[in-house]
Amino acid sequence: MSDVKLTKDADALICALYKEYLQKRKDGKPKGEAKDLGGAEHIQQTIVPKWQLGDVEETLWELGRAGLLVCHPGDNTVYFAILADEGIIYMENRFRNGLSDVLGYIEKIKSILLW
Repeated sequence: MSDVKLTKDADALICALYKEYLQKRKDGKPKGEAKDLGGAEHIQQTIVPKWQLGDVEETLWELGRAGLLVCHPGDNTVYFAILADEGIIYMENRFRNGLSDVLGYIEKIKSILLW
């Protein structure tokens, strides 16, 4: 997975999704439950509310094509997305200090996330 190539939007979104995963784990959720990210609409509303839904959908599909997410289609959208084991490994290797490293990186790229 070290040769993963992502657009800036996809990079920003996987970081935000991984942050959510780490927060769920920190809050005591089991790994399987923490990996469940919800659908495109939920992700748009709760994680990147200033993104257009179509941009969220396309970026989720991109992350799926890269092997970082498992995306399930339904009603012409990403019905639900799961953080893949490969996605966790990629992010663990990228942010060795976990949540604090991810938060620091998100602070640097927050203009992409439009928070």
